[in-house]
Parts: sequence; structure tokens; C-alpha cells
Amino acid sequence: MQAAEALACKSREILKARLRADLKVYADAIAGLQQSTGNNFEKAHKRADSARRIYEVARKKLNDHVASHGCA
Repeated sequence: MQAAEALACKSREILKARLRADLKVYADAIAGLQQSTGNNFEKAHKRADSARRIYEVARKKLNDHVASHGCA
């Protein structure tokens, strides 16, 4: 394995960790929705939607990395 490949695979591990962290934030935001009502629900909904979008970006970055580098 060349240095560039090792670095790229390290990048994949970092991207996977970011994805897991963002997924946890998203899951926590969804759980918050279940306990929210009224104005609190609107705030919780916005947090959940924002967390979803951030998670989707992290997922795309990981998928793009895997597709371009070929690492699994």
C-alpha cells in the first residue's frame, strides 16, 4: 500500500467516524421530536431537519470517497 492509499483510507475512517457522529445527533434530534409540543416542536423539528441534512452531507462525502478511491 502506498502512502497516498494509506492516507486515503485514513480519510475513509475519519469520514466514517463523522458519519456515525452525525447519525447519533440526527437520532437524538428525532427522539427530541417525540417529546416536543407547540413552539418546542417547531424548534425540535428544525433541529431534526438540520441534523438530517448534515447527516446526508456526511454520507455523500463518505460515498464519494469510497467511489473515487475504491476503498471499502
